[in-house]
Amino acid sequence: MNTSIWSDLMSSALVGTDRRRPVLTGVDGPLSEVLASLGTELDPEGLLSAAATVTVARRAGQVPARPQRPDPAAAETVPYASAAAQQRLAALLSGGDAELDRTTTRELAGEWLRIAAGRGLLAEPGLLVALLDLGSSDSSVRPAVRAVGGTRLNWLALQGPGRWAWAAQPEDAAQPADWDTGRAADRVRHLGELRARDAAAGRDLLLEAWPQEKASDLAALIAACAAGLGPDDEQWLEKALDDRRAQVREAAARLLAVLPGSAWRQRMAERALACVHVAARKLVATAPAECDESMRRDGISVKPPQSVGERTHWLRQIIEYAPLDCWTAFDDTPAGLLGRKFDDTWGPVLHAGLTRAAITQRDGAWAAVLIHEGLGRRDMNELRELAAVMPEQDLAELIAAQLRRKADIATRLLDVLPTPWAAPVAEAVLECLADAERRRSGWWQLLRHAEWGFDPAYAPRARALHDSLPIPDQQLLARFITMLQIRHDITRELS
Repeated sequence: MNTSIWSDLMSSALVGTDRRRPVLTGVDGPLSEVLASLGTELDPEGLLSAAATVTVARRAGQVPARPQRPDPAAAETVPYASAAAQQRLAALLSGGDAELDRTTTRELAGEWLRIAAGRGLLAEPGLLVALLDLGSSDSSVRPAVRAVGGTRLNWLALQGPGRWAWAAQPEDAAQPADWDTGRAADRVRHLGELRARDAAAGRDLLLEAWPQEKASDLAALIAACAAGLGPDDEQWLEKALDDRRAQVREAAARLLAVLPGSAWRQRMAERALACVHVAARKLVATAPAECDESMRRDGISVKPPQSVGERTHWLRQIIEYAPLDCWTAFDDTPAGLLGRKFDDTWGPVLHAGLTRAAITQRDGAWAAVLIHEGLGRRDMNELRELAAVMPEQDLAELIAAQLRRKADIATRLLDVLPTPWAAPVAEAVLECLADAERRRSGWWQLLRHAEWGFDPAYAPRARALHDSLPIPDQQLLARFITMLQIRHDITRELS
């Protein structure tokens, strides 16, 4: 770079452009094009621009490159949401609702995004920066943000800071490299996706890698083969039962347990039925005296948890792993079997094993009978696990009936119920809110569940109920009504 340019600029800066106006003539080389755009005689502003340009060139050792403008984003082909819906989203993203906290407005923004994505509508370009920032801080909304952002979201993410990179990448797509060099979770995901597309290819890939895998990783990879599980998998899973590592045997047993017609299921059924008989119309159970080699091979663990006896531990596993349909040997229906008396010695272990079987085998019919007989006396966590495998309509009717009796147990089951709640539950909640005595009996937690559980279509009825109540009781329902109305308006504006 010509050093005289810098000297001329410094001289003019020291004495002032009024006394010595710099003249940029005779400048050659790569810097000439940039300086020429400033003119030949420089005023004070031009002097500063020239000095800044030359300073960058001196420090970098080269002429500052002119920024390359990216190609414009492609035009959208998907329709935009209505103007009212766009205004709603803008307000939610800014947290501008004084009645609701910041966390709640973000959750409502998430609902807006999910509904819009489901209806194939886009957010306007002016909201994309806020949506990219939202997705950067909350990964759960990223699929919906991608859907409502359209092609412009991807374009903008490519121009923006690194924290937006998630929006410019394929959505959680497993790559072949994940298998060779990825973390354990990446390899499990890759195998699961391959199994879903081509079960045989996934099986071959796993069997090839088998000798090099450590026990914990291999157990996780075996579990991923639940995708595409079929009769062709029984042979290699049976072979896995001969592995010396307990984790591997147990992982294989869990898949064989859900493979219809497997020899493993038949062996477990035979063990369970050998431990139970009927005497004087009572179910009598007897625990095995030892955990033999065949039991260990089939995934039954030998060592019990602390404070649990060995024989109790073995019997409970046998009953849990046995296919529930084997109990038709004693009674045709779950209600018929569970309605029998159990002996006092091992009966409680038999009952506990059947409960675990209903949960792990996800049998809704058994779960429905077990939860009805256990309300009020069974461990709450176990009740929630049973509720999670019940048919939705059966669970809704159970919760509705409990709400009309006593709210506390039913309230603790509400977050297991899919949203929006089925009509029996919403109707039961409205009935309870209309009852003056029940409104004063700890309904705050129920109302917080109802903010998200109610179908927004109930907003007019809820508002009418609110308006009919005394003012102190209206205050109790105020947040619930506000939330339901906003959700109703979001749904309407996105229609």
